[in-house]
Parts: sequence; C-alpha cells; structure tokens
Amino acid sequence: MSTPLFAPLFQYIEANLHKKISIEDAARTIFLSPVHATRLFSFAYGITPAEYIRKRKLSESLCFLQKTDKTVLEIALHFGFSHEQSFTRAFFAEFGLTPGKYRNTRPELPVLLPIPDFGIPCGSDKNRLFGPEMVLLPEVRLLGIWHKIPYRNSTKLAPQAALDFWERRKEFPGGESATVFYGLTHHLNQNKNDKEMVDYSHYLTAIENTSRQNFFPPPSTSASIVTDIPAIASFGGVPCIKFHYIGKHHYRELSQQTARQMYRIIRKNIYSSTTSSTIDGSIHLEKIDTNEYNGEYCLMEWYAPIL
Repeated sequence: MSTPLFAPLFQYIEANLHKKISIEDAARTIFLSPVHATRLFSFAYGITPAEYIRKRKLSESLCFLQKTDKTVLEIALHFGFSHEQSFTRAFFAEFGLTPGKYRNTRPELPVLLPIPDFGIPCGSDKNRLFGPEMVLLPEVRLLGIWHKIPYRNSTKLAPQAALDFWERRKEFPGGESATVFYGLTHHLNQNKNDKEMVDYSHYLTAIENTSRQNFFPPPSTSASIVTDIPAIASFGGVPCIKFHYIGKHHYRELSQQTARQMYRIIRKNIYSSTTSSTIDGSIHLEKIDTNEYNGEYCLMEWYAPIL
C-alpha cells in the first residue's frame, strides 16, 4: 500500500519542530508546490500548513516553559523563532497571555496535538475521504436539470449525468462563467406503510442560480418528475454534516469503485454518529469546484442537513 498523501508532511513537521520550517521544504515531502500543498492541506484539515506548524511549535513550547529553566529567548530560538519578540507575539495571539505569565501562573490551555487523521482510503490509498464535521452551510440557489437515477446503477449513471450536464452548462444563464458543479440528490425514502417501492432517486445536476429566474420547481417526494427542463432548487442555510474528498485523478474520472466506497463510508459514519437521528439522509449535496483541480488532485465536498 502506498503512503497516505499527508503522512510524510506530518512526519517532517514533527521531526523538525525545533527548527525553522519552510512551507517549500514541507511541501517537497509530498511532491507538491507550496501553493498546491497549502490548498490540499487546508481543504482536508481546515487550517493551513503554516498555521499548523505555528500551533504545534507553540503547543510544544508549553512543556519547556513548565519543565525547564530555559529563558524565553532560548525557548524561542529552540523552536525556530528569530527573536524573542516574535515568539511572544505568536504566543500571546495563540493563548492570550505572555510566555512569562504562563510560566508563573500555569493555567490550563488548549493545545494542538499531532494530527493522526490521514483520511479514509477510497478506491486507492491516494484517494482520501475526510470528516465528518459540522458546519453551517450558507444557502445556495441552484439551476440545472433533474434526472431519475436507479439506485442499482447510481454509481455509474449519476457521474455520467453530471458530466453530460457540465458539457452543456453554457446553455443556462451564468453557465459561461460557472466553475462550480453541484449535484443535489433526493432519495425517495418510503414509509413502511407505503405499498409501492421506488427504486430510484431524483438527482439535480446544477450550477449556482445567479440569474434569479424562476423555472420548473424541484420534485416532491412523489415518484413523478419532468426531466430535461431547467429547474431550480435551494440547499443549505442550516447546519450540515460535511465530508470532503481528495482524489488523485481528474474530476471527470471518479471511478464506480471509488464512489461506492465513498458512500459506504459516509453512510457508516452517519448512522454510527451520535447525531444520526437528526441527520436528514433523504437529501444531500455534492460540490466540485473545477478551479481547484491542480492537474493531479481533484476536490469534492459532500453535505447533508442536520434537522
């Protein structure tokens, strides 16, 4: 099995906490430019590598302030800070007090331990799913086309519907400049008393609706739907559970195997979560910003509302 994407970077940071760490050297450990390494790291962990390095250094410095007689200047130099003043400013910004006051009072402070999460492999060890986390997603208005996707072929037909829509997005208002794809899925969950079983979902392939025009409304929970007519819908404005995926492939090349594994992991996490009873599993949103593709890795976000 190959090494997870971020593992060498974390190993390098921990081995060099007592030195000045450049983003260039850290990014080199995972064979990416500083810009792309920062983008992927921030997408996966919600923090830049530079912020992570600073927080790790400051967290480790607490032990030195407690357990050694080193001066603040010696500790600052030990952790790669050029001056005592720069260390003190960073320390105060992180913890709200100076190193000297911390040494004298020793209050309880939050620290950042090494991140052990390299994501869950999907399809290959280079494809990773991160999460879940809880976020408040701003409402987004969508404009696109509804599709009926049979569950038995969803991992094949849904990506194909997405690609087909993306090729014709310029037919829609705002499509010329659109760079973000949205996929909104309505699962037609049936009540136990329902006599008729529905074996497909409604899938809206869409861009953001910047025109504010009104089109055919989104489907209800009934099985009927009119396809290939411009439609609008909205999602968000409420707390959501979020997963994010980094794939070592073009965004057009998400394999069926990877998609199946991804949704298997998501379902397992959702139903084992302490908040599972409040998560609306009947609807979810996929988001892919095509501008984020760096020639090697694509990024995808996945959201489901928390009721």
